[in-house]
Amino acid sequence: MKIFQLIVFVALLGLTCQAIALDAATNDTALAKRLDNPIPAVIEKGAIRLRLKTVATRLDAPNWGVSAPGDSEHLYVSDQNGKLWRINLTDGSKLFFDLSTLLVPLGAFGSESYDERGFLGFAFHPQYADNELVYTYTSEPVSANSDFSTIPPGGSANHRSVIREWKMNFSKFATEPEPMDVRVLLTVDQPQFNHNGGALNFGPDGRLYIAFGDGGGADDRDGQTFIGAPMSGHGADGNGQNPANPLGSLLRIDPLGTNSDNGLYGIPGDNPFASSSTVLRETYAYGFRNPFRFSFDSQTGALVLADVGQNAIEEVNLVQAGGNYGWGLKEGSFRFDPNGTSAGFVTDEAVSGDFKDPVVQYDHDEGTAVIGGFVYRGNTITDLQGKYVFGDASKTGNGDGRIFYTDGGAIFELELADRAQPGFWVLGFGQDGDGELYVLGNTTGTPFGETGTVYKLIPNAGFDGSAVDIPAVTARFSGGGDTVYRVRMQMLAGSAPLRFEVSQVEPLAERFRDDATVFTQATGQLQIPFINVTNDSGSIATYAVVLQQITDAPALTFELVNASLVK
Repeated sequence: MKIFQLIVFVALLGLTCQAIALDAATNDTALAKRLDNPIPAVIEKGAIRLRLKTVATRLDAPNWGVSAPGDSEHLYVSDQNGKLWRINLTDGSKLFFDLSTLLVPLGAFGSESYDERGFLGFAFHPQYADNELVYTYTSEPVSANSDFSTIPPGGSANHRSVIREWKMNFSKFATEPEPMDVRVLLTVDQPQFNHNGGALNFGPDGRLYIAFGDGGGADDRDGQTFIGAPMSGHGADGNGQNPANPLGSLLRIDPLGTNSDNGLYGIPGDNPFASSSTVLRETYAYGFRNPFRFSFDSQTGALVLADVGQNAIEEVNLVQAGGNYGWGLKEGSFRFDPNGTSAGFVTDEAVSGDFKDPVVQYDHDEGTAVIGGFVYRGNTITDLQGKYVFGDASKTGNGDGRIFYTDGGAIFELELADRAQPGFWVLGFGQDGDGELYVLGNTTGTPFGETGTVYKLIPNAGFDGSAVDIPAVTARFSGGGDTVYRVRMQMLAGSAPLRFEVSQVEPLAERFRDDATVFTQATGQLQIPFINVTNDSGSIATYAVVLQQITDAPALTFELVNASLVK
């Protein structure tokens, strides 16, 4: 990344540690309250060790991935540059629907520079297989009066956020699909280029939830200097604490209804503020700064939302109807002082008010911008079951993204067997129709450059002292062709060298293929390049092993012939 872009990322956008040095005029009382290290605890590596399998490459800035209802063979991924990709999970081939002509020109600071605008989210209608409806969130030029605006008279918006409904079916097209119909549901003016939120999701209740950030800039207050000029469009108290407009809020609508003010969507009667005369009726929850990704637990229905912090705290929330999550009076669980026209900071003051605290949080010693993910409900990574997987864009603002998980208590960093760190900007997460998870990122930190990659989180083989579990092995047959299996082998007691008898074999779909673990029938050799060995204390060592088939054994049996430590 160019130095200029990195400085912008660090100093202006709150996605890294924005410089928060106080003016010389700041009084001693304020200094005494300020917390420079609000969360001293360090995020440790956890006891779960996985790998990243490359699924698709040559995207620009992928930021969200889900399956379409009824289609488990593909992952659909939004790219910030305006492409909606359909990725074949078996071979990585892809096609796209291009929305780029709708977008405001990207590059907030010049050619190929950082930006938070773009194609930021999409959602398939739960009945997509029947009605073919898809919803998108895009950042577009201001061209007409928007449905919602906080821009004062005589001012101008940076851009506007547009929620559209498309009728199209990817499966009917061998190349780029063409929409059969499209309409705009709602539009929102955005005062600055950043803090757009952008996630769209249908809940288990069939309603469409839409996340909006606070409108951008910094500290969510008019008058704060941002890119050399005083901010406007936030008011004296900020949009986060003003639920009369959609900025800083999570909305809940019925896209097929008509009782909204513009008549283009519905407002459910059971919304928490449906009868309010002071709060926007669409509001489900508010008090957010930049809710960059939320998702629903597919098993419990819990709504989990990650909110990017200002200068100190990154947070993950369990969202409840009508909840106020505190921004900009709180950052995480801490009192936030906007500090006049200087950079705000967190303090040790008690927070008064009916606010919801985050479930987990961390400070900027550990990262710069939380990236929301999913609760894992797949079937291949047993140790991850029920845990929320999320990440941070970049620990230091230099492309060193991180992957975390939590059960609602401590946060742990995910161990990777094939690398020390992800090695890229973590921009988003994905979940396929099987409940398996994906990590999305690039190496530029901008919506340019075709370095965007989709990775799948996959398990290593495991040995617990008595049995070997191989989540996916490709069997290559002498007569040609291959098949993917899940295999369990039992260790034969007293064997030396160690021998293992196959006790369970389950054929898998091609999308579960792990090209690294291979059995070659012609040689009888089974190569397992990553196998986690867990000792009695729970610590893990990862080995690369080679096993040889014992041809005269009464059952399919392998003998260990080589093992070398990987990690």
